[in-house]
Amino acid sequence: MNKKLIEYLIIVTAVILLIYGCYSLYTYTLPENKHNITDSATINFPLSSGYTADGDTIVFENAHDFYNMKVSKLSSSDEKITNLLNHFANLGQGTIDYRNETCYAVTIEFDDGSGYTYHSMVIPYDSFDKNNRSFTKDTNVYLFEGNNRQFVVDTVFNSDVVL
Repeated sequence: MNKKLIEYLIIVTAVILLIYGCYSLYTYTLPENKHNITDSATINFPLSSGYTADGDTIVFENAHDFYNMKVSKLSSSDEKITNLLNHFANLGQGTIDYRNETCYAVTIEFDDGSGYTYHSMVIPYDSFDKNNRSFTKDTNVYLFEGNNRQFVVDTVFNSDVVL
């Protein structure tokens, strides 16, 4: 066989495989469920995750620690919420985003010793002062905790919670 023809076939095959690989990565979506976990929370989670609900706390567990997450409905005066906001105010390792017209999504990177590094809170707009990072009145807060920032933030923005 002609050497040039073999070289061209190898190059064309490599280009086709590269295009197919890029297309597969670009169009891949994680198979997920959208389920009413409690009366006030509808959350998207991977099909491979199981969950347990204990009162106002939901724990998602997966064979891979990547998709482990804990979601809790807490009071704004709860010690855990206060500690996270103090850490955010002192070290500035976090973000405050508008989740929708009624809520903020406050995301903080902090290893609190409970096995989770990323914490994201859904806080009502009218009860939180984002400049002082403090509450103006007592309210309910949803706290999402996990080990992967993108997974936690994506879950916060795609979930439906009623405060």
